[in-house]
Amino acid sequence: MNDGLNGGHDDVAHKAEHKTTVSKTAIIDIDNTLWQFSDAFYQELKKINPDFPTPDHWTTYDIWEGYCSVEDFITAINAIHHHQDNDQYQPYPESPRFLSSLKEHGFHVILASHRVPTTKQPTEQWLNRHGLHYDELHLSLNKTVLFANADVVVDDSPLTLEKAIDNGALGAGLLFPWNRAYVSNGFRLFQNLDDVLEYILKPSF
Repeated sequence: MNDGLNGGHDDVAHKAEHKTTVSKTAIIDIDNTLWQFSDAFYQELKKINPDFPTPDHWTTYDIWEGYCSVEDFITAINAIHHHQDNDQYQPYPESPRFLSSLKEHGFHVILASHRVPTTKQPTEQWLNRHGLHYDELHLSLNKTVLFANADVVVDDSPLTLEKAIDNGALGAGLLFPWNRAYVSNGFRLFQNLDDVLEYILKPSF
């Protein structure tokens, strides 16, 4: 069992336990949650600048500075999302089991990703092809509009998880260089989705 990384804020992290268990909502990110987006992103960024640092050096959210423009950075993101249904873009082995288990435990699963509307079709095709089951798909540049009714939020962005905690949700995600420094902010970070699932399904929830 992996207890994950936290900063001693279990009481904050488990605010969600007061919410009803009759209708539970889980907001699940896609990139760097269901699949390793950072690896694909790095390959795109290297096309722009061969000197772009590897993902293990991505410790801030302004990683493009000195290597490419913001416009090029966003173009690289959109290029991946528009070609999501690609044989090279495989989900984590635990992802299908993670989503199915949430549904089996009564969660209404909303997949929420920062994507432009034109990426909906390739995203849906990719999810269906890999047996990634969900109830709703929310693609926008502001997933936090969903948090008022969320019981659980799983994301790699520390800022997103902080907003989830502020709204009374349980926050968790996978551990990466860019979120490691935020582990004291009320959410848990784990090495894999099996450990995230175990944390979500703890009896106290």
